[in-house]
Amino acid sequence: MGNGTKVGVQRGKFMKNINTGKEICSFLEKKLSVFNRYLSITKRMKQTLNDKEAGNLGGLASQRQDCINKIERIDLSMEKIVNAGSAKFKGLIDGYLKDIKNIIETIAPIDRELMVMVREEGESIKTELLKMRNVREASQGYKKKGRYSPRFLDTRR
Repeated sequence: MGNGTKVGVQRGKFMKNINTGKEICSFLEKKLSVFNRYLSITKRMKQTLNDKEAGNLGGLASQRQDCINKIERIDLSMEKIVNAGSAKFKGLIDGYLKDIKNIIETIAPIDRELMVMVREEGESIKTELLKMRNVREASQGYKKKGRYSPRFLDTRR
């Protein structure tokens, strides 16, 4: 009887490990999917800047931030599960981690280019604003400044 109970406990642990493994795979698949979405949004942002359509950048930046938030939530959920199972799932996780690493390596240069483009665009906008300000100030120099009617002082008193 003691032997049957031991087998039942082992089977229970085995089933728990299978369920935990499936759960980890599910989280990693979600994470991989979110990283792919992040990559596509980053590519769209770069294309938008190349096409000089800055009006859509705010929405794309917001979508990218949503992806980052989702990734953080997935990481927190996975951390709880992996801490409970320790190194048992290392082989299971490695394939997903390599795919995620490849996506991050693809995103990194695009993101660097995007940052350079945004900085350049920002400097261009600042330069244009400065030119507009100088033109406005110059045109105001020609404007009449006669706001008050002249007053004459009576010096006889």
